[in-house]
Parts: sequence; C-alpha cells; structure tokens
Amino acid sequence: MIALALLLLQAPDPRTLAEGERIFAQSCSVGYCHGVAGAAGRGPRLRGRSFERRYLEQVTRDGIPNSAMPGWKGKLSEPQIQAVVDYVASLAGASEQAPPANLMPPGTGPAALPSFQGPPAAAVGHALFFDAASDSRCGACHSLGGRGIAAGPDLSGIAKKSARELGEAIRAARSRHVLWVKAAGGDAFPALLAAQDAVWTKLYDLTTPPPVLRTFARAEVSLAPYQDWRHSDLARHLSDSQLEALATYIRWAVLGTK
Repeated sequence: MIALALLLLQAPDPRTLAEGERIFAQSCSVGYCHGVAGAAGRGPRLRGRSFERRYLEQVTRDGIPNSAMPGWKGKLSEPQIQAVVDYVASLAGASEQAPPANLMPPGTGPAALPSFQGPPAAAVGHALFFDAASDSRCGACHSLGGRGIAAGPDLSGIAKKSARELGEAIRAARSRHVLWVKAAGGDAFPALLAAQDAVWTKLYDLTTPPPVLRTFARAEVSLAPYQDWRHSDLARHLSDSQLEALATYIRWAVLGTK
C-alpha cells in the first residue's frame, strides 16, 4: 500500500500531461523538429526513450547550443515547461513504433537529394542555401527547387534581378510579411503567418532558426506589422562572394540561368 501511494504521488496530474501534450503538439511536433507524439522528425525520436528529468528541464528551458533546438525560457511559463517535461517523460513507456507520419506538403521540408545536379556555377550557392550547419541558411525560411521550409515569401519574384542586385537585396531586404505577435500570457515574438482560419492561427516563430511552427487559438493572439525586422541580421555573416554565389543559385533555380 505504501509503494502504491508513493507511485500515485509521483505520477503527473493527467491535466498537466494533457497541457504538456497540447503545447508539444503546437510548438514541437512539426516535420522539421520532433514528429507526432515524439516520433522522430528532423529532430531526434523522444518516444520510447528515457531521459533524466534534470536534462529535459535544461534542454527545454535553454535549448541546445549550435543546434536547431531552441530554448523556451521566456516563451513558455515555468508551469508550461514543467508540463512539457512531464509529457516528454511520459513517452518513455510508449511504443517505439512511430505513429502515422506527420507528412509536410511539398517544398516545406527537407528533401532526400543525395547531391546537387545543377551546373557547377550554381553549386556553391546551393550548398550555402541549404547548409544545415549555418543558422543563416536560406532554406530554414525559404523553399527552392522542392527543398527548404516555405515559411518566408516566394523568391521567384526577385530572381530576375542581376546577380549583383540580387546579392544586395539578400543583404538589405526588409519584409512586409513579418509580424509582431502578442499572445495571451505575455508571450511576444516576430513571426510569419503560416495559416489562419476562424478558430486557429498558425505562425512561424522567427526567434530561433529554423522557425518553429506554433499554433494558437485565434482569440489568444494579436498580430501587427513588425517594422524593425531586418534581413541583414541573418545575412551579416555572408561575404560579397557568398552573396553572389547565392544569387547565382537562385537565378538558376528559378530561371534556369546565371
């Protein structure tokens, strides 16, 4: 009886687990992060694995440096972080078999292309566009050639610029598409609108690369144009030659020309 009482005391409240599952589905369970119910996506599988609670709390709060795992401290309240940790910990006893795949539409997720098949002149720009090791990679926000994440605007409209003009545009662009989001509970962040209907608003949170897809009840968020966003914040590490290489790739991918 004592052992049973201790287990009941240690078991998370079902309401807390439900809240953790809801937050996980909104902010973590997307095709380029963790998959549905902790199945492997672009991020590692959580389902059927055991983690120390201290580690889960640290990673959820602070993220993992030099990776696509963002920290949620300041975006989620401490009770919400604990709810997510409880939910992820509960997945340790789940079957390792993945649930039905959370497939992403064409052009919104990584593609299994073993090597670049285009001309050598565009190869350097292609590598930069999809460089998984770079936080400023274009493919984290833009889709091109069937790859990348279609969070940002379509690039075909600027491809007609010369390579020099396009390189300058990459560095200096401002976007009318970026919004400033204020959510119930005080959460505020720059974002791109992914989808919206009468009930739900889906947003790509631009706080960390790659953008995280988050879902809110429409009544819980307010949206306004974000005038302070600058593309130069993302392109500041690129040299002139790298910008020209990116421009060459974009022009080839859209127009079939350098």
